[in-house]
Amino acid sequence: MIRSRLAGALAALGVLAAGCGGTAAPAESRPASAPPAAGSAGGPAGAVWTSGLNENGQLGRPGPGRDPNLAPVGLDGVRAVAGGGRHSLAVKGDGTVVAWGANDHGQLGDGTTRDSRVPVPVLAPDGQDGQLGDVVAVSANTDFSMALRRDGTVVTWGVGASGQRGTGERESPPYPTTVKSPDGERPLGGITAIAADGRTELALRANGQVLAWGANTYGMLGDGTREDRALPVPVRGLDGSGRLGGVVRVAVGGQHGLALLADGRVAAWGHNDLGQLGDGTREDRLTPTLVSGVAGEGRLGGVIALAAAEKNNYALRKDGTVVAWGNNTAGQLGDGTLTLRTSPVHVVDEDGDGKLRGAAQVFAGEAYGAAILTDGTPLTWGAGGSGQLGSGRRAARSRPGRVVTSLGGAPGKSVSAGAGERHLILLVAPRTP
Repeated sequence: MIRSRLAGALAALGVLAAGCGGTAAPAESRPASAPPAAGSAGGPAGAVWTSGLNENGQLGRPGPGRDPNLAPVGLDGVRAVAGGGRHSLAVKGDGTVVAWGANDHGQLGDGTTRDSRVPVPVLAPDGQDGQLGDVVAVSANTDFSMALRRDGTVVTWGVGASGQRGTGERESPPYPTTVKSPDGERPLGGITAIAADGRTELALRANGQVLAWGANTYGMLGDGTREDRALPVPVRGLDGSGRLGGVVRVAVGGQHGLALLADGRVAAWGHNDLGQLGDGTREDRLTPTLVSGVAGEGRLGGVIALAAAEKNNYALRKDGTVVAWGNNTAGQLGDGTLTLRTSPVHVVDEDGDGKLRGAAQVFAGEAYGAAILTDGTPLTWGAGGSGQLGSGRRAARSRPGRVVTSLGGAPGKSVSAGAGERHLILLVAPRTP
């Protein structure tokens, strides 16, 4: 599959997803292939639809402050999306990026601090002329944005007080800047995937090692300390020594990090007050530890994708099921209960009488989750008071359910999604004649 250096980088990013040969099995039983990493521009293009909180224009369209119905933004040909605290990002087909919503910290990257209800171009980094281009992935959270470029460099914009811009400084210029190498002497390179928390950021290197920078109050950098870092540092290994290696995906929540290992196990580190590390305890970890198996039995395995939220996480397994762990006050674990879980449990199906099956992608917002099934059906669960579930109602639900448009019914086949803090972004495939 890997025929060039570029193909290798994209494969590590998840832009080149593995295909399934032979006779297709039914969607509900077909094993899942590793999907493109969340926010990566490796899948098909689609139109942007949104629901949820809209007080800062993060839905990218006119409408009420809280809209529980999905509606189109009027933005087509988009390859990837990401949602922040109060803003949204999209990668267009030409590799440029547009942003909309809150901009009080420069998180739209347009050189201003003015909110925008319509998509605006993100500027080129470091004061260069033109727009940010050659982007293959985006990530966002709180008042912060991040992009991975085709050459393996990383660009950030928005808040920077904790060193999360990765430049060696704690300043927040209103335009994008390029993350520097650990020695601060040159641009960081060789990166194949990114994950943004807004205060703590992660990047995956082509060699399978993980770098982190920004806030570190609870050890979420995984370097064995609680010291903030304005430049990238390596995440330590499972035994606390050396460097964590063999990583194929990364995710970061409010105060904790996750890494998917090549053998399908999951490592976690950082804050663990509500069981978000999934190791069966509520003890913080300054270096990575392995996530427990379902119901605390053994170690979690067979994982092909991860999603991290503020205090809970999701793991997509190769059999098309999803497991979750951590906080559950709004039903965000999707197991039909409101019970906190320090070890993974299965997300249930719509009826609540069995496991959710046939999942192809999974996403995490603040206290809510979303999955896309192999047939393109989107499902959501968890907190819904701002309309972020797209269910037509501003109410929470503790198990997966369908999304609807203002006209009723689903918007069409979904190809990807972005989960903002309290708003949902769907990429919907064009309807065939």
